[in-house]
Amino acid sequence: MAYWRQWRKPRTKVKSLMKLGVHVRSAIACGITSKGPWRSAKIPGIQQALSNAFLKSQGLYALRDGWMD
Repeated sequence: MAYWRQWRKPRTKVKSLMKLGVHVRSAIACGITSKGPWRSAKIPGIQQALSNAFLKSQGLYALRDGWMD
């Protein structure tokens, strides 16, 4: 959600999704959606780009991992 809100404009969202490996059509469909950040998190293009592996590589900590330890 934080990345989605940070990108703000649809054009920035599309460019960022394409940089993360999402196909052009899927990136455009995700970028111009009028859904909010939490609801759009279920869209496959966004799930592909902002996967748990990507977020972990960015240094973000998964709460589930901390709870299981």
